[in-house]
Parts: sequence; C-alpha cells; structure tokens
Amino acid sequence: MRSVVALFTGICMMVGGSTVRAQTNPVSDNDICKTETIFAFFNGVKTSIRQAEYALDNFKKIHGAKLADNQIIRYELMYNSSNDFEDFVETFEQRMLEQNGLLANRFELFFEAMQGGGDWWTTIVNSVAAAGQTLSALVDSVNAITTRNLTTLLANPPTEITYQEHRTRIDNFALEGKKMLFVAHSQGNLFVNPAYRYAVSRSPSSAVGVVHIAPASPVVIGPHVLANLDLVINALRIVGSVVNITDNIPDYAARPAGIQGLRDRLGHGLLEIYLNPYLAISAKVKSLINNGLASLVQPPSRAATGFFSTTLTWDGIGDVDTHIDEPGGTHVWYRSKQGRAGFLDVDNVVANGPEHYYASCSAQKLQTGTYKIAIANYARATGRTATMQVASYGSGVLGTKSVTLGGETGDTPMATLFTVNVTKDAAGVFRAALGN
Repeated sequence: MRSVVALFTGICMMVGGSTVRAQTNPVSDNDICKTETIFAFFNGVKTSIRQAEYALDNFKKIHGAKLADNQIIRYELMYNSSNDFEDFVETFEQRMLEQNGLLANRFELFFEAMQGGGDWWTTIVNSVAAAGQTLSALVDSVNAITTRNLTTLLANPPTEITYQEHRTRIDNFALEGKKMLFVAHSQGNLFVNPAYRYAVSRSPSSAVGVVHIAPASPVVIGPHVLANLDLVINALRIVGSVVNITDNIPDYAARPAGIQGLRDRLGHGLLEIYLNPYLAISAKVKSLINNGLASLVQPPSRAATGFFSTTLTWDGIGDVDTHIDEPGGTHVWYRSKQGRAGFLDVDNVVANGPEHYYASCSAQKLQTGTYKIAIANYARATGRTATMQVASYGSGVLGTKSVTLGGETGDTPMATLFTVNVTKDAAGVFRAALGN
C-alpha cells in the first residue's frame, strides 16, 4: 500500500496547496532541448484555430525566436473557441436576401465585406446601389453580435473544459521552470486573467507577465493597449465599464491596410489594427511585449523538460497514477520511475496532481516507436475528473483528454488515453505525434 508518510522520505515541495514528490534526472551533455521562455497567446473573437495560429506566427516574426540572452522563445496558442460564427453567417444571409435574393448564399463575400470590400464587393456595390447601405447595416449588425456575445461571456464564464486545458498546460510550464508571458487579444482577456491567477499560484509572480490587447475584460492585470476607434470595445461601454483608451488610430477611410492587406471596419482586429505595421499603435504593442519578455525572472525548475512530456491533474483528493509503456518495453510508474527513455519525475499521492513524465532530450536515450500513456485510480479518486495533457518540445500541446474516474484499480491502469509516436528522419531529427 502506498503510504502518505513516504512523502517525507524524499524531496518534498508544495505546488498550489498539493504535496508532490519530485526527483530530478541528470541532464545529458547532448541535450536536444533548450531552456525556453513561453509566449502564450490567448485569441480573440471570431477566430478559428488556423487564424489564431497565423496570428501567433506573426507574433513570432515580430519578436523573434530568441531573447537578448539567446534563450529560446516558444510560441504557444492557448485557444478559446468562438461559437458565434453561425450568427455572423445568418446575419449576412439576411442582409443579402434583402437584395431580392441576388446575393443569397454568397458567404465568401462576408469576409471581403468586413475587411474593406475587395474586387467582388466593389463590383456588387457598382451594380446594386443598395449594397452600400447593406454593408453599413451589416457592420452595425456584426458589431451588435460581437458585443452581445462578449457581454454574455462576461456574465457567464466559459466552459470548464477550456479553463482546465489552460491550467494543465500552466502546470507543465511551472513544473519545468518556464518564464511565461501571456498575451491576450479581445475575448482572450477573459481567459488570461484566471490563467494568470492560476500561474502565480504555481510559479513566482516574477516569472509570469501579461499584456492585454483590446481587452474585453473590465479588469486588467498588466499593461494594456486600446484604440480610440475600436468599435467593439467602445460598444461594451454601454453595458459596463472598460479600460481606458491608450492610442488613437485614423478613421476607416484614412486607415492603411494591415498584415496581408487586411482591413477591419470595426477597428478591433489584431492583424488589421493592433499589429498593423503602418499604425503607431503596433509599436506600443511591440514595446509592451518586448518589455514584458525582458522583465521575467527565471524560476526554479521542479521537473525536467522532455522531448515530449505528460502532465496529469485531477479535481480533488485521491491518488491517480501515470503509467507509461515505452517502446523498448519498459513500464514506467510510481514503483519504477526510471525508464530507459524517460522518467516519472513528479508523483502525487494526495490530491489534484500534478504528475509529470518526460521522454529524454538525450539523442542517445530517446527511443523511437510508440509510447502508451495510461492512468489508474490507485485510491480515493472515484468520480473525480482526471485530465492528461501531452506536449512536445517542438510543437507544444499535442492533445488533452479529461475522463471521469471509475472505481479504484490499484496498480492496474484503467485506460490508455494516448499513444505517442516518436520518429527520427534521415537527418537525425526527432518528431513526436499522437497515434490513432
């Protein structure tokens, strides 16, 4: 039987009120993973994953791959979904039907209309006189929908699933001793505030920073940037308080297009306004982010960075265990933490987690093949929700799964949640990807 008394026979630490036992595996001389600072982006409204990733790529182009001291910056997406796309499409369809059905079902025109027109829209306006009025009404409708949905989000916080995904990732950052800068745009600010509060419960506050861009939240934790003609945030003033304006931007007619020629009539877009290199406000955003990155202080690490890693948490008391079957046949768990390819360096036996396993960053130790990742309700965790997250050094989060735990299974794994395939190409480059 596992004994809580055993906690005091090794190295002990407190993480957010939960007692965890940690051991550090020696780092090899041929380490293929480097110390990193985390740039975590929390996206805004009406943003698909692809669009959010594109925005993240632009942040990387602006701020570079390394800090002044050559420490690597890892850019990660802390995605939150916008469930209002259907509302925008429906609004567009209604407006187009007002033109005697001439433009019905031409949804591809929606984005051209909102981003300043384009060849199609120009042709339509020239051919259908009322289309210009339709566009004006469309802008008003879209702004109303955006404001309504942000107001609803303020009153009714997002789903616990998104929060849990963010918290589990932050647990991993904190365990591995990462500096963290959170950058949020629009709706993302409603997620970044609880993320920051959670992060500073896991890591020193000097290691965590926030920059708010066009915040929909009335409360900001760090510096913020807000344009005077941001119609979305200005509309929120009607239903509550918002932060003060910091910068002026030109009227729409005089406003230069932003990244990839994108424009935004609402004055709220990240690429169109706040990262627009032709607007002075982008220099403010760049300066705040660079200052935020430079001001972070390296925290101590309590777990090693892996070529890929797993982080297990659960929502209450109990002892939930991580089980890893490595490609070479080694079974890694609390009774045998040292594998041939990796190490279970954080093991929690009391409550909440985290538990942490990493596959070695040594090119000589890392094994190619399939890793099976499972969990067991060792004791006292029946009915708890356990969350397992897998992340790789090169790609960030590969997957997150939450499951409700059944009865106690002791040392027997109850479910395999992930398989991870590690490959090595002809150039000697390792890659990790989730299996089917």
